[in-house]
Amino acid sequence: MIVQIFGAYIAVVACSILLEAPSIYKYYNGIIGAVGWGIYQIAQLHFGLAVSTYIAGLAISLMANLYARWFKAPLTVFFIPGFFPLVPGSAMYLTVYELLQGNTEASAGNFLDAIKIAVMIALSSFTIDTAFKAFKKVKYSKSVF
Repeated sequence: MIVQIFGAYIAVVACSILLEAPSIYKYYNGIIGAVGWGIYQIAQLHFGLAVSTYIAGLAISLMANLYARWFKAPLTVFFIPGFFPLVPGSAMYLTVYELLQGNTEASAGNFLDAIKIAVMIALSSFTIDTAFKAFKKVKYSKSVF
């Protein structure tokens, strides 16, 4: 598992370079991706695919939001590379591969997995974003009175 976490770190740093993120942030992006992948691997021991992706997505979204506020940088600088390890690329590849092989049942199963992962990534992002907006609104309303 340590090797996979280190691999996720390297992959996210490479993705940050490829996406031309500011060079000062590429190592922080690697930390976000590695932590998210580690949480995903640990959650996989206890939960299924969708719940594990959601839990890891919550961690990635939380860290990306915190780093964006800490460094006063756009959220997407941390958010997009951080989710790189969770993106369902292999599930989509296997969907098309099995479809071309004529195995529609396996193709449908892989497609469902890809959709589950994508929905959980979006839901985790929405959850953290809503929590940050609610916290900001509560903080603002307390400072007014």
